Amino acid sequence: MPKNIQSVIKGYSRQKEEEQTRLVATENNLPYINLVNYPFTGDVLGFIPEGTATKFSVIAFERLGNIIRVATPFPFRPDLDEQMNKLGQDGKVRFEPYFCSQTSIEYAIKQYAKLVRPVAERTRAQAEKESVGDFLKNVANLEEFGGAIQNVSTTKLFETILSGAVAFNASDIHFEPQAEFIRVRFRVDGVLQDVAQVSAESYHLLNSRVKNLSGLKLNKNAGAQDGRFSIEIGDEKMDVRVSILPATYGEVIELRLLTGKAFLSLDQLGLDEGAKAAILRAIQFETGMIIVTGPTGAGKTTTLYAILKSLNTPDKKIITIEDPVEYKIPGIEQIQVLPDRGFDFPQALRAVLRQDPDIILVGEIRDKETAEIAINASLTGHLVLTTLHTNSAPATFARLIEMGAPGHLLSDAIRLIIAQKLVKRPEPKEATPADANAVAGTAGRMVVAQYLEPTAEYAELIKQKASIREFEELYKKLNSQPLVSEQL
Repeated sequence: MPKNIQSVIKGYSRQKEEEQTRLVATENNLPYINLVNYPFTGDVLGFIPEGTATKFSVIAFERLGNIIRVATPFPFRPDLDEQMNKLGQDGKVRFEPYFCSQTSIEYAIKQYAKLVRPVAERTRAQAEKESVGDFLKNVANLEEFGGAIQNVSTTKLFETILSGAVAFNASDIHFEPQAEFIRVRFRVDGVLQDVAQVSAESYHLLNSRVKNLSGLKLNKNAGAQDGRFSIEIGDEKMDVRVSILPATYGEVIELRLLTGKAFLSLDQLGLDEGAKAAILRAIQFETGMIIVTGPTGAGKTTTLYAILKSLNTPDKKIITIEDPVEYKIPGIEQIQVLPDRGFDFPQALRAVLRQDPDIILVGEIRDKETAEIAINASLTGHLVLTTLHTNSAPATFARLIEMGAPGHLLSDAIRLIIAQKLVKRPEPKEATPADANAVAGTAGRMVVAQYLEPTAEYAELIKQKASIREFEELYKKLNSQPLVSEQL
């Protein structure tokens, strides 16, 4: 049947429905109202709870002082009369009934999602935020926090744990099922610390909440799942990266907290003046590679983002290739690689080069192909920033040669290598609710870094395909600064 004929029939049926409804209203001495396309407001519509409106097919549509006009297709239901009397007494209002069609009711109930639910959710979230804030004011350290969690209701447990992690400057939250309970741990200053134990029943609800927020499958518990979500804690919006893995006693959940605090400037990184000056020299060039190395959790991404912050100006096109995209940066195109779908670092890098970028960030060089493309890009009009897993700056050359990168191009391509790690401050302090400007997980740690700007001596060793030990011995000969791997 042609669409225009269907529309005519539908329109005719609707017209007949309203005509019939108007006739019934007249016969019963009730005023009639057509609510389709009626300009509802959330405060009036929400006077009758959505559940009540759905159950009893009744809608509030207009308020005049203490009189609220309501509409229903079933005005003579005995249970409706009883329900409206109760609502009227509780709200100190009087209801004026109208008669409407079933279509009117169905249309009106759909408006709750647009006009009432968002307001209710904001109110609930604000109430939870305030109650969690009051809760945290009464705890001085992680031990007190863990004890106080035992008295938190299941519905507030997840928000309270997240808020506590932020307050105590944790970078990660671990939920680990044991035989009789679920262990909750925070990673603070690089060290995992026991926080609390929660019941299996509470964890079941928490697990579902995390999966819902992350868009993961609720009924999948036999395989790994990864996701992310955004949430507001206090006045701060943060991204949370989620990893779920099946284990002996249930699903282990790891949450990586990605706060805006980690997007620092070069001055805020805490690098020594030599390293900072070397970075400023390197970013003056329009071509070449800047490589940040170090172990997992050394703050490599934070350093790269600080460099990007210095380079992010309107006259530059910057594209990042990451796995995953950790922090969203205004004014920069950020690309997430999807290796399981065939979109890996090499493929992404080739595609990015066709976008005419000035600056490219490659999250990590993991293989020969990525290394070759990145090196060639750095020699043909692009500034390339990237990371590598090595324990020292001079070891970077040996690692790239071992990976199969073109050695004859390395000394020309690389402008600067920064090797870094995070170490405890000389006088570690007890974990307390963190300072507002501290980077998640680093309040009690400091950056130890070394920098290397390639010279002719390094180029000679590269030609010889020298070992890590030979590169490190040359570094010690040319520099008074110790290797970062030898520093505390």
